[in-house]
Amino acid sequence: EYTVINENCPGAEWNIMCRECCEYDQIECICPGRKERVGYTIPCCRNEENECDSCLIHPGCTIFENCKSCRNGSWGGTLDDFYIKGIYCAECRAGWYGGDCMRCGQVLQASRGQILLEGYPLNARCEWTIHVQAGFNIELRFSMLSLEFDYMCQYDYVEVRDGDDLDSQIIKKFCGNERPPPIRSTGSSLHVLFQSDGSKNFDGFHAVFEEITACSSSPCLHDGTCILDKSGTYKCACLAGYTGNRCENFLDEKNCSDPGGPLNGYRRVAEDTGFLNGRYAKIGTVIAFFCNNSYVLSGNEQRTCQEDGEWSGKQPICIKACREPKISDLVRQKVLPMQVQSRETPLHQLYSSAFSKQKLEIYPTKKPALPFGDLPPGYQHLHTQLQYECISPFYRRLGSSRRTCLKTGKWSGRAPVCIPICGKAENITLQKTVTSTRWPWQAAIYRTANRVKENSLRKGAWILICSGALVNERTVVVAAHCVTDLGKTIVLKTAELKVVLGKFYRDDDRDEKTIQNLRVS
Repeated sequence: EYTVINENCPGAEWNIMCRECCEYDQIECICPGRKERVGYTIPCCRNEENECDSCLIHPGCTIFENCKSCRNGSWGGTLDDFYIKGIYCAECRAGWYGGDCMRCGQVLQASRGQILLEGYPLNARCEWTIHVQAGFNIELRFSMLSLEFDYMCQYDYVEVRDGDDLDSQIIKKFCGNERPPPIRSTGSSLHVLFQSDGSKNFDGFHAVFEEITACSSSPCLHDGTCILDKSGTYKCACLAGYTGNRCENFLDEKNCSDPGGPLNGYRRVAEDTGFLNGRYAKIGTVIAFFCNNSYVLSGNEQRTCQEDGEWSGKQPICIKACREPKISDLVRQKVLPMQVQSRETPLHQLYSSAFSKQKLEIYPTKKPALPFGDLPPGYQHLHTQLQYECISPFYRRLGSSRRTCLKTGKWSGRAPVCIPICGKAENITLQKTVTSTRWPWQAAIYRTANRVKENSLRKGAWILICSGALVNERTVVVAAHCVTDLGKTIVLKTAELKVVLGKFYRDDDRDEKTIQNLRVS
């Protein structure tokens, strides 16, 4: 029994614990995390071996495990606080509190906030309960998670429950360092539990929460209005034509099923004509069809959803085709019958002549199918050939005489051009008289008889009035009086004049195949 009061002891509280030899001495502990030595002064007594025994039996360095100098706080307690009041640490890391920085968790009642646990010791256990206003839900988002990983999350983990205690339905356990997706409660509370085992320490976690309503995520489709009831659940007020809990369905009225886009093309709803949701289209919806590059649309460019639930017209297709090349007025174009190129090689042809027809049937050669579908004007199918020639023998063609529509959607060869052979005439020989020699640059100028005062001429007839000279393929030089009325300077209208080339005989009744009647522009 200790009855001696030693003045060296710090206060009356120590009387029952200290003997006459009460004195102070420095005790050192080694923190398990960084292996740092932490010293503190406590009363002690000399034992038989002249060693200072502490007046209190202290369980090693456990109180220092959570202090910042070693783990979660900073040492700063006075002697009295250390022994009597249980305040060992002056400052704790975020998420921890208490004199030993070993306490964590709390009840949070706010519209928004955070849960932060900066580091954690061994065998820690923390609980948080989050409450928001009745009628609201809670959304919890993890911005950082650093715990010991395990597939079953049975060592260090965070457990979230849909309610306010451990008996509530569990939502999920989380561990490792992969942030989970946002978590939403069905009611106005969430319970969060953190548990660590007796090995390994990591950085902890950080999560933020806020109160939301069932309408916060805009659950109503097709511009439906979200309405909350007293229980916190929502209902959708749908626009006309829609039904379902989320306005996801059309009403049971006649609609058109989505016809889809053509192969090698796509479809699009014409502006302000209706609605198409990938499955159905409303009555009156107009769909326009388009093709990818080097393909041409064959069929209806647009289709309309009719009142009987059927689409107008027929589904178009996209056909590989070539746009007809542009040519000048001096070039005559002819479309040859389409001939699909055979895939037979010269070796096939050699076998064809060497073997009987019966043997060839064993090894038939495949021929590509002819294209199907009508093309719009100005386009040609693959393998189509165009043949070109000049409109008159007085022109010479440059470029390809034939061009083929290739699989690339382009034409083979070069574009044809016809150029005039100006001034070139045949040599006069004894066999040919001068009267039979042709002069291709000469042009005849004709005028209508509408304004000519001749009773013998019928109205609308053409009269030869002048001759001219061909300068180039579009220009003829004539005297000025040829294009005006007699004694006047006003030029005649172009519709009253025409130019004739290739004419040899003055008599208009004689048939001449080389004649070209050209308009004046």
